[in-house]
Amino acid sequence: MVVPQTQRPALSGTALKRLALCSMLLDHLGASCLEAGVFSRPGPISEPLLTLDVCLRWAGRLAFPLYCFLLVEGFLHTHSLRQYAGRMLAFALVSELPFDLAFFHTLIYRGHQNVYWTLFFGLCALGCLRHCGERSAPGIFSALALAVLAELLRTDYGAIGVLLIVVLYITRASRPLQCLFGAVAVCYELPAPLAFLPVSLYNGQRGRCSRAEQWAFYLFYPAHLALLAAVTNLLL
Repeated sequence: MVVPQTQRPALSGTALKRLALCSMLLDHLGASCLEAGVFSRPGPISEPLLTLDVCLRWAGRLAFPLYCFLLVEGFLHTHSLRQYAGRMLAFALVSELPFDLAFFHTLIYRGHQNVYWTLFFGLCALGCLRHCGERSAPGIFSALALAVLAELLRTDYGAIGVLLIVVLYITRASRPLQCLFGAVAVCYELPAPLAFLPVSLYNGQRGRCSRAEQWAFYLFYPAHLALLAAVTNLLL
């Protein structure tokens, strides 16, 4: 009698993207609608709303590590780094106004920039490491310089975000090491290390994803920020 082998659970790249998108949406509902909206009004804040905000923000801590991992995978498989980086830069520019409105109630807020800038600088750092060599002084210096630039420009997650992307790239040959070092890199922000549980289940496959859905993953960020900006500033 042949005993059927149990298949190990696996997640595709598309599944990870959907998980990251849902996590980000929950996080931004708390940060925009509650913290920048309801909580900014004068008067006491109810305990249930505070609890809801904590739950939403904790659920949102999974998003950034997942997006960083997916960026590294995209870098490893892209046919054109220039086009990939161009998309990141374009969406960073498009997203800035709705980002500032959704979280800071102003068209231009120089104290904090959206996460697409961090991903863009991280992608550029990977390009420098590939071009110059991962262990070369020019490659390391370029990656560190981009991390410092992200910090100076106050992008979302700043230098730590860029360095996380670099760490995930350097440890790409071993998924366990990648998850371990990635979890350590974000352990300052609980429960972000839990993002590497689904990463550990990644099967290396892109998964089913239509062309429309591919663009939807990019467009969702500025689109949902614009909606949150409208709700937070006009209704809340």
